[in-house]
Amino acid sequence: MCGRYYVDFDELPEAIAEEWGLDVHGAGTITMAGASDITPGTVAPALLRDGRGFVMKPMRWGFEGPEGGLVINARVETIREKPMYRAIQSGQRCVLPAFHYYEWRGGDRQKYEIGLTDRPMFFLAGLYRIGRQSTEFVVLTQPPLQPIMPIHNRMPLLLDSVPALKAWLDGGDARFLDEARLRIAASGPEQLQMML
Repeated sequence: MCGRYYVDFDELPEAIAEEWGLDVHGAGTITMAGASDITPGTVAPALLRDGRGFVMKPMRWGFEGPEGGLVINARVETIREKPMYRAIQSGQRCVLPAFHYYEWRGGDRQKYEIGLTDRPMFFLAGLYRIGRQSTEFVVLTQPPLQPIMPIHNRMPLLLDSVPALKAWLDGGDARFLDEARLRIAASGPEQLQMML
């Protein structure tokens, strides 16, 4: 499950250009500033591939569900079978820049901040579609890697290299992350609850 992630918009252009070596057009259309937690229903930057390379576009997190509410995550193992994703699973892929994501442990609701040990930023794999009011995305999830298992039974599909990012955006399967690269830290005594 992924219900909240963090982006530092002031650091984002530099991280994408210098850390990832990506030339992204359209980044000027993202008018966000400062640092922010991205939560379901909010607008966040997403990267797509087009004829000129990579383009950044604002999208809203969550597909409007068939019975109302927001669908915010999709299991990577079942996107080819689920009617909601079948038509878009190969051609409408995106990636979401993130500096870390949050997870809450079942039982005591301890909050954890999860990132990478050797990169300040990574990308979450996603799917997008044109909704009634805006372009909307869901985050892909996978079974948890060993270090995440004590915290939650799902985790987002993290893309940690340019080849993995390109493979995902071009319709291929993403490589799974080496679990040794995960950085996990308990975050604060406040025991925050997820807001969906």
